[in-house]
Amino acid sequence: MSSSVKTSKGDKSAEKDALIEKMKATKEEWDAEAAASPDGPDETDALLSQAISMAIDQGKGWAPGEREKYLETLLDDDFIPPLFAANQDELERSGLADAFTTLHDEGETPARNMLESRKKGNESVALGRKNVAKNLTYYRDAVNHYYEAYHWANRITP
Repeated sequence: MSSSVKTSKGDKSAEKDALIEKMKATKEEWDAEAAASPDGPDETDALLSQAISMAIDQGKGWAPGEREKYLETLLDDDFIPPLFAANQDELERSGLADAFTTLHDEGETPARNMLESRKKGNESVALGRKNVAKNLTYYRDAVNHYYEAYHWANRITP
């Protein structure tokens, strides 16, 4: 039993190595096409080429079967992309709630977000006072920023 497990792991490793080699070959073809074009490779092509090289060197890419599984998930009628989730339950069912929370909170703390929201609110009030027409939009924006600051203040843990 352990030899069959080792074989399947070896097969997966060989498949992944073959996939990485195929990705490298495809990238080399793209680089050759860009170099052969009359204008030569532009800056965007060069940056994209570097990004693809880094991804290949790190072994990133679809493993066999991963892409198909992901596409099946997307085509499922019950699947709601996390970006369009209307509430926390829909976000949790997407399976990507942790990823979105990490993206939102990356490098940010509730205290920092609270101070930033408060600052935006103060700026909106100042703009409302300076505006000759005393446009209420600035004050509405200020209230929204203060509400957001209050929300972040409630998330601060002492």
